[in-house]
Amino acid sequence: MEYNNGNYNKYMSKNILKRKMLSKFTDKIIFFIKKAVSECEQRSAGKNEKLRILDAGCGEGFLSGYMHDELGNQVDITGLEYTSEALKIAKERNKDINFIQGDIMDMPFEDNSFDIVVCTEVLEHLHDPAKALSQLLRVSKGVLIISVPNEPWFCLGNLLALKNVTRLGNPIDHINHWTYSKFASFLKKNSNKKWYMDKSFPWTIARCRAFR
Repeated sequence: MEYNNGNYNKYMSKNILKRKMLSKFTDKIIFFIKKAVSECEQRSAGKNEKLRILDAGCGEGFLSGYMHDELGNQVDITGLEYTSEALKIAKERNKDINFIQGDIMDMPFEDNSFDIVVCTEVLEHLHDPAKALSQLLRVSKGVLIISVPNEPWFCLGNLLALKNVTRLGNPIDHINHWTYSKFASFLKKNSNKKWYMDKSFPWTIARCRAFR
């Protein structure tokens, strides 16, 4: 997978509408992460260990940074990114977070390594998203949170933000296009977990408890 700066440009955009949509999305993701932290802390009561969070496919580290800002010393955050270009930016932006290079299709972690695993806007880029999902479930022992674009609303959102206009809002690097219901079906087909579905225009957010 080659580096694409679309994610970086999205977070750095000065478009007011785009920034508002992204702010609502990240606020909801952080809300679910905090909720997951609370759940995991209740299950590990009495253990003086930091919860471990994996940001799988962390890109330039924007969400990892938000997590660190909100949770501080409560958690130990690891960011996994495939492209060296994005990884370099992530490390420069977040000096206190551990970022490593790796492939989400074959993650360099043992089973059940993380209390919380977060994977935002990654699966739509992959030729084999089911394999990536199996890896995310493998390394998660607590809560898994995933987001993907909710089609066709994501393309519409791009059009409203005047992005990818000649492609009717469709990013060139998106391989998979799921509606809300089709992504729920994908998750059900490729896992034995109970998924809790949510939305933040124009994204679909899914959560499951992987407690062991």
